[in-house]
Amino acid sequence: MFNNRDIISAIEIGSSKICVLVGEIGDDGHPEIIGRGLAPSSGTVVKGEVYDMEKALPALAAALDEADNSSGGELGNCRQVTVLVNGCGIDSQAGVGTVFVKNEQGIVTEEERREANENARVFNLAADREIISSSESYWMIDGRRVRNPLRQNAGKLEAHVHVVHGVSSRIENFRSLVRDSGFDNASVEIVFSPIAADMGIISDAERENGVLLVDFGAGCTDYVVEFDNGITASGVLQVGVDHLANDLAIGLDLHIDLCRRLIESGAIGRAVAEHRDFLEFHNSTGGVRRVPLASFESIIDLRLREIFEIIRARLLASGVPRCLGAGGVLTGGGALFYRTPEMFREVFELSCRIGQPGDIGGAITGIDTPRFSAVWGGLKVAAHYLGMYGSRRGGALNGVVDKLNRLLDNSRRGFRNFRESVKF
Repeated sequence: MFNNRDIISAIEIGSSKICVLVGEIGDDGHPEIIGRGLAPSSGTVVKGEVYDMEKALPALAAALDEADNSSGGELGNCRQVTVLVNGCGIDSQAGVGTVFVKNEQGIVTEEERREANENARVFNLAADREIISSSESYWMIDGRRVRNPLRQNAGKLEAHVHVVHGVSSRIENFRSLVRDSGFDNASVEIVFSPIAADMGIISDAERENGVLLVDFGAGCTDYVVEFDNGITASGVLQVGVDHLANDLAIGLDLHIDLCRRLIESGAIGRAVAEHRDFLEFHNSTGGVRRVPLASFESIIDLRLREIFEIIRARLLASGVPRCLGAGGVLTGGGALFYRTPEMFREVFELSCRIGQPGDIGGAITGIDTPRFSAVWGGLKVAAHYLGMYGSRRGGALNGVVDKLNRLLDNSRRGFRNFRESVKF
């Protein structure tokens, strides 16, 4: 029997876990989660890079099987998949595209806007790299910055665009993993992880007033800045919670698995709240070792401060506006660590909140934590891809480089008045 349901999926192959969400697009275009699968990465991904393809395949298969079972076997009907990446030598840069307005009316139309956008993405990119996404940062009309250039009188239009690119071969590892797992009939699209998180948890007010999103994961810390409804900076730091656990293991001569458990369980934060002086551990001889809590805090603070100061230095070097009225949004598993918000406030001198999915639909529970922000955003991206280019618009259009550009720009306009044509 013909299946008329719009089934989508988002896959996060991270350093600590592999997560698969299966969704169905409702009549309002919003995805509802109908299945979820989780499996440990078990060392197959390191710092956002595929480390062992042979072990990664069965790990991904385990997560996919669980997602398929929980969705009632709907994963096989999936038509659109997004795959999140945050390693792959990802970098970003600003592109500027210029057009001269020569139509009879002397106003900016969709044609000039589209041409400026295309010109902004024309720059020298190494042969081994590919563009993952691009999105409008802001517009200039005759030297004057504007939010929306359409129908304005102008002589010259400039599109300032934020372009994200990575190493093609490393990105292809993720595509191959997913395609080899049975998604032969689905469109598979790569999405930069912090941009997916942005789509999942950042509000329109935060995008307008200026916000710094930091996704603190196990192997990487990603970030993206929105200001005046445009992405102005993004990046990856290949340091995460695992490095914090490693610092504790080396500095305090503890097993790294114990340090991971202490971080993930919140035991260190609870000990601080209880004003304890020591943490006690049983050693192999049956005795008890007491480690000063101050030693934990010193090592933790050094690493967290270093991570945030590197991000801050990068943002200052790229000319990001210092006035971010909405402050910061912290997400990812590391956002739940008790010292993360405090250190963010100290380094950036900004207020911050913990971001997590808040508009989830469907019967699957347990998604509303910072650990699922990016993959939830990835599912929303998949829904918009299918809505714009799939059954709701008359056939899938695969391989269009600027899909995410149009998705992001469209979402910032509230998904209104979207009439841009697609070129091959």
